[in-house]
Amino acid sequence: MQPDEIYQELIDYIFEYCLKYYSELEIKAKRHHFGMAKFGKYPDNTFEAIENAKGRFFTEDQEVKKLLENGYSEFMKNTATRIYKVHKDELNLNVCPKCEKIARTPSAKQCRFCFYTWH
Repeated sequence: MQPDEIYQELIDYIFEYCLKYYSELEIKAKRHHFGMAKFGKYPDNTFEAIENAKGRFFTEDQEVKKLLENGYSEFMKNTATRIYKVHKDELNLNVCPKCEKIARTPSAKQCRFCFYTWH
């Protein structure tokens, strides 16, 4: 059974574990954010690792940057919401059989909300 509404823990779960439903732009945006977090304070550094990172993580694509313009949290929410709306029936969500809320991980066997165990 799928949850009827999207809430923060479900957003986090979808964003973390439903990668195969990301669009190409969303993948680039996630990489760009990671690159900025890891290497952003050294954008002009000429070390080989930084140069390799520029091509792998950073992008000048304005569509990608537009996805991140309202912050990473908003990007996560928008991406997870899109995936949920478009692929709701395809998602293999690990929900609690008792309260029907999302588990922490796809293999979790205890609910973080009601603490029900389904081992």
